[in-house]
Amino acid sequence: MKARFFLWFIALPFFLFGQQAELGGYVKFFAHPNLNAPYPFDHLGTRLQLRLSSAMGEHAAFYSALDFNYEAMQANPAFDGKRGQGLSVYPVETYIDLFFKYLDVRLGQQFIFWGKTDWINPTDNINPWDYVNISAEVEDYRLPVTAAKMNVYLGPVTLQSVWVPRFKANRIPLQLPDTMGGLPVRSSVTRLPENRLSNSEFGLKADFSFWNVDYSLSYYNGYDKNPTIRMLFEPQVHDFLRTIGYDRYQIFGADFITTFNQWAIKGEGAYFLTKDRNGKDIERQNPYLKYVLGLDYLPTNDLTLNVQFIQTILLKFDRDYERSTRLHLGMPLSTMPDKFTQSLSGRVQYQIGDFTSLQFISVYNLKDGDYFVLPILNYAFTDGINIYGGATLFEGKKGSPFGRNKKYSRAFVEVKYSF
Repeated sequence: MKARFFLWFIALPFFLFGQQAELGGYVKFFAHPNLNAPYPFDHLGTRLQLRLSSAMGEHAAFYSALDFNYEAMQANPAFDGKRGQGLSVYPVETYIDLFFKYLDVRLGQQFIFWGKTDWINPTDNINPWDYVNISAEVEDYRLPVTAAKMNVYLGPVTLQSVWVPRFKANRIPLQLPDTMGGLPVRSSVTRLPENRLSNSEFGLKADFSFWNVDYSLSYYNGYDKNPTIRMLFEPQVHDFLRTIGYDRYQIFGADFITTFNQWAIKGEGAYFLTKDRNGKDIERQNPYLKYVLGLDYLPTNDLTLNVQFIQTILLKFDRDYERSTRLHLGMPLSTMPDKFTQSLSGRVQYQIGDFTSLQFISVYNLKDGDYFVLPILNYAFTDGINIYGGATLFEGKKGSPFGRNKKYSRAFVEVKYSF
């Protein structure tokens, strides 16, 4: 079945579009050893990505990127295991572009990124994150969505509308307690938004420039891609039932960037209007404001330095009410949020000669002192062959945002041949 699908993927565009169809892609070997004893491999295998693109006349185009991924860690090592185990086939992006005089439309599975700051973008809420697979490739740690995107060009203003008919959550490791107030948690139930038209997500964005500053204003109505965890006490069996759900919210955002000489100043912020409008539901996220202020410095053509300040402000937050309610329900006070949360992030990008580049990304939480570090070294071995080396490192005290993910720290080595 997979072989037949492979042949159709290769042959059909050339049959439909002839010489206009272009085939490319890459082959990549990857090895991701975990950095915690006993140092198992989190990922080990090979990926073939095929990219097909074609112009369909003057007003349309087609693009598809399809991954054939062999993951040795998912294969059965027993002698009677099936030979196809560990092989998965999935589309990364597959869409059709339509071009008109004052607008263009993209329909299909795609990436849609909003925001102007680095790495942390309060307005960028369309494509989920895959926090388990952060590495050198964007397609590994961001998940595409099936969407319709339309850009309308009105002179100096570009309007963008996005419709996402089906919800997709972040891939995020959850560490859930087995007890609540000394009583057991019997089971967990995950409730995703139903696949119906009324649960669609949609967004609007306007991009424009004024006095050498690029701005955008945005609105997004969709679901929080991080789960809301609720505990339901069942007196008949004297325990708790845990539900994992996803709440709808509205996001009102804005960003800007301006440059002068070797400097760039950028900022991005969003107001998140959640279900907990009055702040009285301690199991739901309060409305909150999150913003990022950043500064870029380019001392040479080969070096970029970036530093950013990030703050989240909980609104409708009553500490005394939160504390008393948690004590009444037997919830640990250690999970009570702070009204203000501050972080720093940084990025260093350096081109070392003609063939080697280094990128270093980090995020540091000021309160807990925990941090995330992502160094990536890229060596262009020869034309079409790149060697990547790096690591995703989580450090911090137990229970801190990055500290509780320490077990996911790993190195990665990838050899990629592009054709």
